[in-house]
Amino acid sequence: MNYELDIKANALDSFNEALEKFEQGEKGDNKAYKFAILHTSHFLELILKIYIISVDENLVFSKCYRHITKISKDKNISILESFEKLKQESFDLRTLINNDNSPHTITLDQALEFAKCEKCKTTEISFIDTDFCIDIEWIKGLRNNIEHFQFKLEPKEVRLCIGRLVRGAIEFLEIFDIMDLESEIGKDRLHIFKVLADEYTQLLREAKREVVEQKTDTFRGVRPKHYAFIEWNVYTCPDCSNHTMTPNQDSSTGYRCTYCKNEDSDEIEVQCDSCGAFLPRNEMDTWHMDDETIELRCCFCSGQYQAEKYD
Repeated sequence: MNYELDIKANALDSFNEALEKFEQGEKGDNKAYKFAILHTSHFLELILKIYIISVDENLVFSKCYRHITKISKDKNISILESFEKLKQESFDLRTLINNDNSPHTITLDQALEFAKCEKCKTTEISFIDTDFCIDIEWIKGLRNNIEHFQFKLEPKEVRLCIGRLVRGAIEFLEIFDIMDLESEIGKDRLHIFKVLADEYTQLLREAKREVVEQKTDTFRGVRPKHYAFIEWNVYTCPDCSNHTMTPNQDSSTGYRCTYCKNEDSDEIEVQCDSCGAFLPRNEMDTWHMDDETIELRCCFCSGQYQAEKYD
């Protein structure tokens, strides 16, 4: 029995495979990201072709598309305008491929170029987001390196880019009323789809992952009995309320939130200038010793100094 998928089923099959490989990558198999990239790229190419077919089923073929672009260049008009001109003239694109048993289809770039011509009539702004195009170009370049040469990838960069592409694809499919992507996803992949579809969820997930990675790097090679000698704390960020403030050498306070990048918190432990004890900053008293010197003192040293001062 033959195995056959129409273009929509083919696109969704690749997308589900991309989600599966993405999840494997999240679990530590970095090699799986390579296949997540390939499947995501294939999915994007197919949904763009589905859009083209929704405009005209023959426009997806290279011969028909080239005919449109030739008119576009000759008349100095957009590809969409040249297509609409032919449509007004009742020109049948099918006649260009009648004698071709296996017509070649257009590329992702060509489909995207046509889609970018679709603009809001009141604002003349393209429906296709510029950042979506930039991310497509990035993943397309990485895909080409994977398929034809060699490549190097940063897992976090890949995860974030795929997340942006998924959200861009959802918006694209909604704008052109092609499909509701969430309703088409297999149940066993729906949980990872929802992570990628929600920007906050994905970014928070990345922030928490960074906390775990920093802790692992800090304590790598250290015997458990020596953990107490390592100064490494995690605080709840007062700005975003996430438990994601970790030590950071480039921060003015020595800590930075891995989610919102805030560096300030009253919970950060600081050293008493008198006895050297570490306590949360909000438990320290500030003493102005003279016009230029300011000291932080714990409650014990602060009380002792007060008593000595007025003895």
